[in-house]
Amino acid sequence: MDDLEIRKWYILSATAGIKELENRFCALSSLWQAHGEEPIDYFLPTCVEQTSVFGQPAMRRKKLLGNYVFVRDTYARVLEIKSAIPSLWLLPHPDRDQDVRRFMTITDREMDVFKTIARAHANELPCYPIGAVDLDEGDKVEIVGGDFDGMCGTLQCSQGRNGGRVLMSVGNLFLVATPSISPQYIRILQFGKGNRHPYRKFEAHLPRVLQALSHLHGHCLGADKSAGLTTSDVAAMTVFVGRFAQLQPATVNIASQHATLMLMSYAALQDHEHADRWLLRCRALLPSVKSQTQQAWQLVFMYVATGDDTLRSRAAAIINTWSIAPNDRKRSLIATTLHTFTQHSG
Repeated sequence: MDDLEIRKWYILSATAGIKELENRFCALSSLWQAHGEEPIDYFLPTCVEQTSVFGQPAMRRKKLLGNYVFVRDTYARVLEIKSAIPSLWLLPHPDRDQDVRRFMTITDREMDVFKTIARAHANELPCYPIGAVDLDEGDKVEIVGGDFDGMCGTLQCSQGRNGGRVLMSVGNLFLVATPSISPQYIRILQFGKGNRHPYRKFEAHLPRVLQALSHLHGHCLGADKSAGLTTSDVAAMTVFVGRFAQLQPATVNIASQHATLMLMSYAALQDHEHADRWLLRCRALLPSVKSQTQQAWQLVFMYVATGDDTLRSRAAAIINTWSIAPNDRKRSLIATTLHTFTQHSG
């Protein structure tokens, strides 16, 4: 089948008002249906705003997204619609020079998500022209579950928060923002600019996963001497693996920390199948880790997750060469963790 015969969502601009457009779409649909053809499938985003008429409160409909209207049909039928409604104008595709018949389209999935976002905003749809927002600054994410399940975009949030609004590109034309999404529905695919950002995320999770493994094995890493995972442990591990399982680390050191924390988290959850996969990933990464401190970090926490004495011995061989300065928090943590878990494993 010719690509132009496939029904797609085309983006058009319409200078006519809401009522005029709706009446023209309705009349044309009725005419086509009378000849056994399908009616027009279109989406005209509108909202209701409160205003006043001669000092009296009143409600009126207005276009939610300027002059944009979206029509799902074949190329030929869209041209018929455009011919019948002169105020409509098809938006050219960015690569139009390659094919004069090409116009901007949106996938069915993008349109479904876009409609959901539009319905979620009572008065105004946060919308930005392409290029007006630096998308490289935010984390690339996927929403898992809820109304926006499967949507991929860029997370826009206040520093320190895990949730926030997600910006989605619609047809390479503009960006629309979801309402605020809770962190449990957000899966990080790629961290944005700034290497400290992922390290802060991982540093925050490390004490939680150590505590969970301590509880699981009945170790005493603090005042809590209870054995067995707590509800809080399970929740923290589940959120972490759900959030970062598809992460694509940008550097070897981030990949090392990510894989090791995934291994520890799955080990704490006693998900042996996934833990084994991440253990293989950790072993594959080790030869690429150049920093001796990072090598020891990875070896110690792989040992904590697995209890493998070979890993403990390799870590100890590195740590025993250190003279740890009082302000060297990372090396101190590595050495202390190895000592503590070695004691309790014995």
